[in-house]
Amino acid sequence: MNKVISLKSLRLGRRKFIPKPKRNVDVRPYEKNINIFRIIVSFSSVFSVLLGALFYAKMSTAEFEQHFINIIKEIQSENFTNIFKTLCSIEIIFIATCFILGTNLFGNIFISLVPVTKTFFAGYIGALMYNKYELNGVLFSLIFFVPYFSVTCSTLIALTNEGFSMSKALTNCIIQRKTTKEGLLQLFLIKFILITLFDLSFALINSFLLASFAERISLQ
Repeated sequence: MNKVISLKSLRLGRRKFIPKPKRNVDVRPYEKNINIFRIIVSFSSVFSVLLGALFYAKMSTAEFEQHFINIIKEIQSENFTNIFKTLCSIEIIFIATCFILGTNLFGNIFISLVPVTKTFFAGYIGALMYNKYELNGVLFSLIFFVPYFSVTCSTLIALTNEGFSMSKALTNCIIQRKTTKEGLLQLFLIKFILITLFDLSFALINSFLLASFAERISLQ
C-alpha cells in the first residue's frame, strides 16, 4: 500500500516539473475582424461616392469646381508622359498615406479615411462632369474615370486592409508587450509593393487611353 502511494506521489511530482509548451503568440488580428473591417470600408466608400455628388450639388464653391475643371482639361489635352505623371502623383499621395498610417501606432484608427476620401472625390468629379458637360461628360466618365476609380479605389481598400492589420499588430505589441509574428513586416511590405505596382500599372494603362482617345470627346 505504501509502495502504491509513493509511486502516485512520484508521478505527481514529475508532472509538476514538466514544462508547459510555449504558445506561439500571434498578434495579427483575427481574420473575422479583418473581414468585418474590409466590409465596413467598402460600404463606407460606396456611401462616400454619394456624399461627394451631394456635396457638389449643395455646397461646392466656384473656385473649388474650377480647380477640378482645370485638372480634367489638362489631363485631356496633355501627352502620355504628363498624364501619367499627374495620375501617378495622385496615386502616390494616397498610397504613401496608407503606408505611413499602416506602419505607425494607432494608424489603424484613421486609415479607413484614405479610400473614403478618394471615393468622395470620385463622386464629386462624376457629378461635376454630368452638370458641366451633360452627355459628353457622362461618356467621358464612363470610358476614362469609372473604370479607373473602380480599380484604383479597390486597390486602395486592399492597401488599407494590409495597413490596418500591420498597425493593429504594432499597437498590440506596445499595449500587451508581446512580439509580432516572425516575418509579419516582410509579408506586409511584399503585399504592399505588389498591390502598389498593380495600382500604378492601371494608372499607366489609363494614361495611354487618355492620351490616345480623350480629345475625341469634346468637353466644352
